[in-house]
Amino acid sequence: MASSRLEYELSQEADNDLSDIYDYTATQFGMEQAVKYLLGFEDTFAVLCDQPKLGRMRHEIRSGLRSISYVSHLIFYTVLRDRIRIVRVLHASRDIVRFIAPKD
Repeated sequence: MASSRLEYELSQEADNDLSDIYDYTATQFGMEQAVKYLLGFEDTFAVLCDQPKLGRMRHEIRSGLRSISYVSHLIFYTVLRDRIRIVRVLHASRDIVRFIAPKD
């Protein structure tokens, strides 16, 4: 039986977010913790590929946007026909609307 598991892709902004998170975590808590933390994001992305509707809808920010939390961060993503697109990865304390402008 063929798998219907989706793949994921990172937006440029999400890729930058993860790089910043890695740098901050490595500086504050060490490289080992930074690697461990980023691997946790990868695991969460894999879960989303299996269960794309797991995150909550965030229509108040942008139509079609979903979010799911991982430790102290929120992963914002959209479900496309053939993949999951990770839009942003932001600390939960951030002004989310400021960082994710609505797109028409």
